[in-house]
Formats: sequence, C-alpha cells, structure tokens
Amino acid sequence: MLPRWSILLLCGGLLLAGGALAYGAVPGEDYRVVVTPTDADTAENATSRDADVYAYRELPPNAQSVFREARATDGEAITVDAHRWPDEFEYGTDTEGHTVVTDGGTHYLVVASREQCLAALCDMLRALCGALALVGAALVSSGARRAIE
Repeated sequence: MLPRWSILLLCGGLLLAGGALAYGAVPGEDYRVVVTPTDADTAENATSRDADVYAYRELPPNAQSVFREARATDGEAITVDAHRWPDEFEYGTDTEGHTVVTDGGTHYLVVASREQCLAALCDMLRALCGALALVGAALVSSGARRAIE
C-alpha cells in the first residue's frame, strides 16, 4: 500500500494541473478581426457609415501589430484577447464594426466583432477551476511536508 503522503502528492498534483488547465480553457472576452484590401469606393462607403479612417503610420504600436497580424492572414479572421485590443478599431456586439486603414495608397477594411462567454457562467467556471488548483496546491504542500517528516 502506498504511503499517505504519496497519495496526497498524486491527488494534489492532478488537481493542481487539471484546475490550471481548465482555468486556461474557459473562454474570456475575445475579438475577431479580419483585414481585407478594398477599393476606394468601398472604403468611402464604409466612411459614409461613420467608420473611422486611420493612416497606418498614425496608429499606435498595438493597433499596428494587430493590423499587420490580421493582414498577413489574407482575409482569414484572427482572434485578439481583450488586453491586446486596440481602441482605434470599432467593433460591434450584434453586428460587425468597420474601420478603414490606409497604408501605402491601399485601403484596408478592418472588420471586427467581439465574442464573449456568458459573463456570470465564465466567472463561476474560472472560480471553480481556480479553487480546484488551490486545493491541489494545498494537497501537494501537505504531502511534501509529510514526506519530509
């Protein structure tokens, strides 16, 4: 039979690893961004609907980074988490937001939307996963102390 401290270490390690992995898997608030080159007429149509227009060189570094990353995907959407999201890009909650960025004489349409997990549900799931990880850490600590004794 296994000593009690080894069972504590094993169970604690599993809870700690499982809780931490599950915590990271719970979705938070993300933004989807698609950048596509467009013609001047489409850009003008977007600006007539109150879309903001920016020259690439006038964007702050984080907005330039997100723009470059999305432009490199050739029209595929990228996901940007909330802490990297540039305020310059419009987003819609029920619809997509449109922003126009000009770079080197080319107009790009930046289409963005926000994806959210149900806030209360995600908060509860994250709290539960965090609590499991803390219980696991406590079990590992207790098992390690008993192993030393």
